[in-house]
Amino acid sequence: MVQSIDPWTVLFCSAGAGVLLLLIWVIRYFLEPTVHIEAVDTLLTATEQKFYEALDAAVDGRLLILSKVRIADLFRVTSASRSARHRVFWSIACKHVDFVLAEAENLRPLAAIELDDSSHQRADRRRRDELLDDLFEKAALPLLRFRAAAVYSPRMIEERVEEALKA
Repeated sequence: MVQSIDPWTVLFCSAGAGVLLLLIWVIRYFLEPTVHIEAVDTLLTATEQKFYEALDAAVDGRLLILSKVRIADLFRVTSASRSARHRVFWSIACKHVDFVLAEAENLRPLAAIELDDSSHQRADRRRRDELLDDLFEKAALPLLRFRAAAVYSPRMIEERVEEALKA
């Protein structure tokens, strides 16, 4: 014997589910935190700004200095395997280097620069640094690392840049 379902029960349950979903939406809408967006005052931290000034003096207008360049924009990732290509791309898609030195005429990248502060001692940062070192080496694009410091020598920076560009 088949029992029939009371249509009023179905209507009541459906209406109750609808009201519950509406209530959840209203609660989420009003409890959702407000997000404020505003422009930053500068692209660089105080340490990066000091280094930038010394780097600017070192290259003396011969090269353009670009800051916070996304690593994925520096490399062309290719592979016959779509999954391998995507794995490499997504490993670098949200990472950037502190500075890139480029030719003024065509913005061709000549070298990248990382300013290593104490955070580079952490295990996760060391893994990231190893990944970057490997990628830049494979692409034959120099990656210069400088230790974060209170004062930088434009002369020492110039020598390291010239040495990297000759190689």
